[in-house]
Amino acid sequence: MKLDDIIKKIESYADTELDDMDLNITQLIQKDGFEVEEHTVTTEDGYILKMFRIPRSGPPIFLMHGIISGSDVWVSTGFDKALAYSLAAQNYDVWMGNARGTRYSLKHVTLSSYQPSFWNYTWHEIGIYDVPTMIDRVLEITKRPSLTYIGHSQGTTVFYVMCSLKPEYNEKISLMVSLAPIAYITNSKFFLYKILSINPEASYAAFTSAGIYNFFGHDEVFLPVETTLCGNPLTALVICQSLASLAGGFNYKQVNVPRLPVIFRYFPTGSSVKQGVHYLQSGRAERFQQFDYGPHNLDHYNSTSPPTYPLENIKAPIALFFGDGDYLSVREDVDKLVQRLPNVVDFYTVPDENFEHFDFLWSKDINTLILPRLLKLIKMYTL
Repeated sequence: MKLDDIIKKIESYADTELDDMDLNITQLIQKDGFEVEEHTVTTEDGYILKMFRIPRSGPPIFLMHGIISGSDVWVSTGFDKALAYSLAAQNYDVWMGNARGTRYSLKHVTLSSYQPSFWNYTWHEIGIYDVPTMIDRVLEITKRPSLTYIGHSQGTTVFYVMCSLKPEYNEKISLMVSLAPIAYITNSKFFLYKILSINPEASYAAFTSAGIYNFFGHDEVFLPVETTLCGNPLTALVICQSLASLAGGFNYKQVNVPRLPVIFRYFPTGSSVKQGVHYLQSGRAERFQQFDYGPHNLDHYNSTSPPTYPLENIKAPIALFFGDGDYLSVREDVDKLVQRLPNVVDFYTVPDENFEHFDFLWSKDINTLILPRLLKLIKMYTL
C-alpha cells in the first residue's frame, strides 16, 4: 500500500485506539485481559531493574528489548498482535526485562539517573550484569531449570555477550530466538550511523562535552514533545514512523497505523550515549568487540586493543529471524555472525523483501509472518 493510500484511510480509524495512550504498561496489560506482576532485581553493580510478568502455568519465556526500547514494545501493538500476548495465550509464562536506563530501570543503590556516572555503561554491562540477574530471578521464581530467550536487536547483542563471557548460562537457555540479530554491524544502511562511525570517539566527546550522556532518559522531559509529535495517527505516521524508518528501514505496507500513537507513546525510552558509541566502534573495527578505550585499553584489558567476544562459547541453540529490508541488521553482517555461532538451529528470512528492523515488533502481519514459525521452534525446544 502506498503512503498516500494509508493517509487517506486515517480518518476512518476509531478513536478507541488512542485511549491506550493514557495507560501505563500494567494498566495496558490488564485492559487487554491479562494478569500482570511487577518484579524488581538489583544487579551486582547496583542497578535496580524492573521486570513485568504475564503469569501462566507453562514454561517461562524471557523477552529482551533493543536499544532505546523497553518492555512496552512487546505489548504496545494491542491484544491481537502483541507478541507477549500471543505467547501468553499459548500458556507460556511471559517475562519482559528492562535494561538499566529504561523508564522502568532508572534507580541505583547509590547513584541518581541525573548523574553522568549513572550512564557510564554500554551493552557490555547489560550483558554481563542485567540479563543474567533477571534470568536468575525468573528461574528462581518459576523453579524451572531453563527458559526460552527471545531478543530483538540489542536484546540479541546482550545475549551473545552473556553466553560468550558467562558460558554457564548456556545451560539455562532451552532456545534463544534472535529477532533482527546484531553482533557485527559494519554494513548498516542507516546513514547517520555511517557518518558517526567514521570517528566514534569524536562523536562521544561531542556529546559528553555538551553534557549529554543519555538519549530519552527521563519521560518528564521527552514525553510532552513525543505526545505533540506522535499523538494522532497522521502525525505519528508522517513524523515518528518516518524517523524510525530512517534507522530501521521502510516498509509502509506493514505499518500498523491505528496503533502508532500508542507505539510511540512508549517508544523510545532511555539508553546511554556510550551504548551507541560501542556499536559505532564495533562497526568501524569490523569486529564484535568490547568497548575501545583507546590509549587506556592497557588499563582495562592489558592489551592495546579491546578483546573480541568469544562467540564459540555459545552452546545454546539459536534461531535467527532476518528481514531483507532491515537497515541495521544487514545480511552480510548476519551471515558473518552465523558462521561463528556453534549451534544455529534455524535461519529464517521473513518472506517480505521489505521487512525491516521494527517490523519484528510492530508489523500488521506479525501473526502470519513471524508467529507460526516462532511457536513451532519454541515447542520443539521447550523443556
